[in-house]
Amino acid sequence: MKPRFADWLESLSDRPAAIGGLFIIPFIESAVFPLPVDLLLLPLCLLRPRASFSYASLCIAGSVAGAAVGYLVGATLFDTLGGGVLSAMGMNGRFEDVLRLYHDHAFLTLLFSGFTSIPFTVFTLAAGFHRTLALSTLLLGALAGRIIRFYFVAFLLFRFGPAAKPYVTRIVPAVSLILLIVFVITLLWLRG
Repeated sequence: MKPRFADWLESLSDRPAAIGGLFIIPFIESAVFPLPVDLLLLPLCLLRPRASFSYASLCIAGSVAGAAVGYLVGATLFDTLGGGVLSAMGMNGRFEDVLRLYHDHAFLTLLFSGFTSIPFTVFTLAAGFHRTLALSTLLLGALAGRIIRFYFVAFLLFRFGPAAKPYVTRIVPAVSLILLIVFVITLLWLRG
């Protein structure tokens, strides 16, 4: 990230409209297009660490609401919109991977979806595609997974405030990798 862009984001995070972005950006990220939620969440939490859980809650609400829309796009508009979104992101292969994961362990897949390199949009579109999952399964799994994902970041920033800034960018990917490894081991164990 270029320093000017980071400075711009930090100045943006000090504006009241940025709070609305904590719902809108995760909504869009879940529904139709991957956007980097953390680019707004982190500066806001760093500026106001005591509000970290409130900010994370907005992200969770937007993400789960967007998941419902992504599901509907996958279920009803896949040929006209969903498939084009996947192609534009270069995620057609990942889409097939998610479909296979859903077939084997739908809820676990959703629980750990926030800790993979696959955009959450792919998970929501795949859930709706030919109604691969029940909408209720998607919403419960998305809620649980998003709580883990966003409250983890909120906890670090609430607990350590600005002192956590250099560590959050290193810890979150490491914890994500650890959770992904645990997820894969769990899948292999359940298959065995």
